[in-house]
Amino acid sequence: MPADPYETLAARYDRMTQENPRRLAFFRKLFTHRSVRSVLDCACGTGHDLIAFHRMGLEVEGSDLSDAMLTQARTNLARARITLSLRQIDVRKLASGTSRRFDAVVCLSNAINELLDDADVVCALEQMRAVLHAGGIVVLDQGQTDASMRNPPHYAPIVNEPDFTRVFVMDYDDTLMTVHILDFTHTMAETRFEESTVRLRIRLESDWSRLLHEAGFSAVDLYGNWSGAPYDPETAQRLVIVATP
Repeated sequence: MPADPYETLAARYDRMTQENPRRLAFFRKLFTHRSVRSVLDCACGTGHDLIAFHRMGLEVEGSDLSDAMLTQARTNLARARITLSLRQIDVRKLASGTSRRFDAVVCLSNAINELLDDADVVCALEQMRAVLHAGGIVVLDQGQTDASMRNPPHYAPIVNEPDFTRVFVMDYDDTLMTVHILDFTHTMAETRFEESTVRLRIRLESDWSRLLHEAGFSAVDLYGNWSGAPYDPETAQRLVIVATP
């Protein structure tokens, strides 16, 4: 198995996790409208969304390829006094990793784009489709949009606290984006610098239209923000995808 890119990042990952009321409202509305009662978060990371979906009254399971992120997720769930099923599963092998079927499968916060080859993405989408109930949905989201990638950012301040600063530095090579996560701890007791790197494939509206079609999804709704506005390639600063086979 390849080295875990989150091995050193997982324990400090949640420093940038903040509640987003509009995001929570988006999922409450979507799940109610689509009669979703069970959710698989197939890139659950440290479990932030697992906790949120559980508190919505949903049946929730989580999976992730990163053992380090799952370890942190177990810590976060225990702290919240929530017991859920967590599995270490490659998203390209979901159907062999669980016998359950779900009303929704979510793969959020750019996780799908860590698969750099389109063939792997199609495989992952097919696996998500395979573990859905009839009429179920797949939800993806990313920060890269047609509008933002016309002049792609190279720096982004993420956290600025009295004792901790996180900055993203982005490098681009055609459709590949490398995100350098730079963390500075600066307390009275210590000063420490840590760096982690994540590589992402940049995929925009036309890419997702093609890939979802190849994976057998017949209906796709695109949103441009967590308020539920339709995706406008000229202005949208987020791409949220809700796909139905």
